[in-house]
Amino acid sequence: MKSTKTITTWASRAVSPQAIEAFNAALHLIKEPLQLVEKEITNQSRAFDTQIKRYIDDACGGSGKRLRPVLALLTGGACGGVTQEHQQLALILELIHVASLIHDDIMDEAGLRRERPTLHATWGNAKSVLVGDLLFAHALKLSSDFSNSEICRRIADATIDVCSGEILQTERRFDVRLNLQEYYRIIAMKTGSLFRAGCELGAVISKAPPAVVEALKQYGNNIGIAYQILDDCVDLIGNEKNIGKTLGTDLNHGKFTLPILLLLQSCSESEQKKWHNYLLNKKEKDLSQFGRTLLEQGALKKAIAEARQLVDDAVKNLDALEQGPYVDGLRGVASYILGILQTME
Repeated sequence: MKSTKTITTWASRAVSPQAIEAFNAALHLIKEPLQLVEKEITNQSRAFDTQIKRYIDDACGGSGKRLRPVLALLTGGACGGVTQEHQQLALILELIHVASLIHDDIMDEAGLRRERPTLHATWGNAKSVLVGDLLFAHALKLSSDFSNSEICRRIADATIDVCSGEILQTERRFDVRLNLQEYYRIIAMKTGSLFRAGCELGAVISKAPPAVVEALKQYGNNIGIAYQILDDCVDLIGNEKNIGKTLGTDLNHGKFTLPILLLLQSCSESEQKKWHNYLLNKKEKDLSQFGRTLLEQGALKKAIAEARQLVDDAVKNLDALEQGPYVDGLRGVASYILGILQTME
């Protein structure tokens, strides 16, 4: 299997051996189906016209973290066993995610993703937008093969949520009136939706009881939102060389994420005015200096605490399931994300 890029490189300090061991144990449980999903991701260009093939190969060629496929497969295992339909779900979720990243990188003018030039940096914006559109359409076409039509509808709903969340976030760029409730609503759509769908539909495919389906849906939602908060923090204080993607895009493009909102919330009126002027200035910001401010003012610590609480809530959701190695695997994913958050405190 092509090795998936884990998120250990996000941290400034090493993730604990226990967290790494828990995550590796989770991956070991789904090693074979994840290999098959990885192979299918890289083979998707076969479904397109030969003149389109190179663009799809480029889009699907990077080795990402594959967290959405991992969760879909672990959920299948936790509900009785990983089937071919779980592998199909994992593939579809990753294709939707890749499509959303293509569009996201265009809007953020990001030049690097997964240690490779972004699609638009290589092929230009016009072709890249269309490649993203193709992947969205292709993923929805694949979802029509499920025997349960409700699964196809839910995947379409999740795709709509991803795109709607991106639109809402774009609409609220450089908006200092953005509040925490609206921020959480946006990230629950743009990121939480695919995590939520992967865990919920993994259980639906297995014909799990409604209470189990709901518990896994909430687990996915909590993990997805926590993951986005982690990503938001990394964009502000991470090391671009280690992480392998362009950083600072949120700050420089007016996406006011949780650490920024918490900074504004804790300021006096005069300090808020100062930060409003800084944030609304569209000149490129000094990321290292602003990152230090977030650390010194405690905004980063508060954001990490919020993410940690969400991870804790996700683990509690798993109490509704019959316990076993795959449920332990889902806990392992949570432990790993928690381990990365701890390195940033």
